[in-house]
Amino acid sequence: MTNDEPDIKDSTVLSEDERAAMFAKTLATKSAGGVARFGQVPIPPKFVLFVALAFLVLGGGGALFDHFYGNLGQPSLNVSTTTVFKLPTTPVVPSGPEINASTKALMGLKDIANAQAAQFTLEDQSGRAWSLASARGKVVVLTFMNALCNDICNVLGTEIRDADSLLGASYQNIEFIIVNTDPHHVARQSDPPALARSGLNHLTNVHFLTGPVTSLNTVWIDYGVSIRVGVLPNQVAHNNVMYFIDPSGRLKSLAVPFGNENLSGVFSLSPPTMRRFAVGVAQTAVRLAG
Repeated sequence: MTNDEPDIKDSTVLSEDERAAMFAKTLATKSAGGVARFGQVPIPPKFVLFVALAFLVLGGGGALFDHFYGNLGQPSLNVSTTTVFKLPTTPVVPSGPEINASTKALMGLKDIANAQAAQFTLEDQSGRAWSLASARGKVVVLTFMNALCNDICNVLGTEIRDADSLLGASYQNIEFIIVNTDPHHVARQSDPPALARSGLNHLTNVHFLTGPVTSLNTVWIDYGVSIRVGVLPNQVAHNNVMYFIDPSGRLKSLAVPFGNENLSGVFSLSPPTMRRFAVGVAQTAVRLAG
């Protein structure tokens, strides 16, 4: 071979410029075909379609997913439900010695210690002295109201009246005793509002008792009645209790009268609820009367 012979290139060997040109051409061809550019991994068209569909589904159902799974890893919450029970519109007239559980719950009725009831003597609406000792042999239903009937009197008076009408043959052996809770109005009245407002003034076995504040205060303390007096004479409040005392003078049961008080301080309660309370009072008293 002489120096005059031309150089023959190996067709399989490319120069640097040729390799660069071919590489650039390949990139241009792939870019035009929609495949990923340099540094990217080609993505199959079916995968792209799958991702698009997934976004559509999540876009419409993302809220649902979050509702069920959005609190993963968080403590679960206990959700409680309330069952509403319809009260019977017509209560059952006492027919036996026992009182049903739902009426007991309504009244807050509890059996208490078999202790002797604290003795007291006060004056009733007719001006006669009434003592717990004089009621020996009878059941005494003892409760408390303001003389002016500006407390729970409207509700409780109605319940006592209805209970009295359900006593049947036990009527002669049961007395309802209401002790005055108003220290501003302790003078005896022949027809106090506490009796007249609910028609209790016509019942011979219902007595409204009052007396000097010192005597009343002793009864309040003995029977757990708290009196709160405001600036004005008519601002008197107290807790509500009802005791059932058996013929031997022993405390047997305790109930808690209640009502809904509005902004004006007036108490009310639905007639069916008052009737149920009255039925419970009558049944409890009749049971003790034997």
